[in-house]
Amino acid sequence: MSDNEAIDNTQDFFDEASAKEADRSLQLFRAGSSHFGIFTDEIATTIAWREPTPLPHAPKSVLGVVSVHGRMLTVLEVTILAARESAASDTTRAAQQHIIALRGDEQLALAVEALGETVKIADGDLESRTAGTLVLGILHLEGSEINVLNVKELFPAAIQGRERRRRRF
Repeated sequence: MSDNEAIDNTQDFFDEASAKEADRSLQLFRAGSSHFGIFTDEIATTIAWREPTPLPHAPKSVLGVVSVHGRMLTVLEVTILAARESAASDTTRAAQQHIIALRGDEQLALAVEALGETVKIADGDLESRTAGTLVLGILHLEGSEINVLNVKELFPAAIQGRERRRRRF
């Protein structure tokens, strides 16, 4: 084997490795009549539906809190958040069947109607959206339009127009 062949093989190895790193797993789900996706590395666990304990004076998109594996999580209604952002009038609550508990300090969970498959996508597969929106991008898969959620925007979207309570010293 010549030095050039060794370099070519090494380059092929790194190209394959970087391609694998670019692939991410996406958990698909349905809430209402809309299809959504969330990256699996942002999910802590998925559980069967439990009725959340309502919070007083909470926005319509906040269903309440539920304990999942010892953590109190705020359960959000995705259909209401998405409808608010798109100015759609279809904001009826879906018949929830599952709760997707998210990773992170904000301790959030999503109420979903049906879980779908987990698919691998590359960064280039998403039709990107503007920064600061609830939908990170749109994935076109088998004739369906899947809204990939921006987890960092879930809490701001839920409390839109309300000031967060802060401790005062």
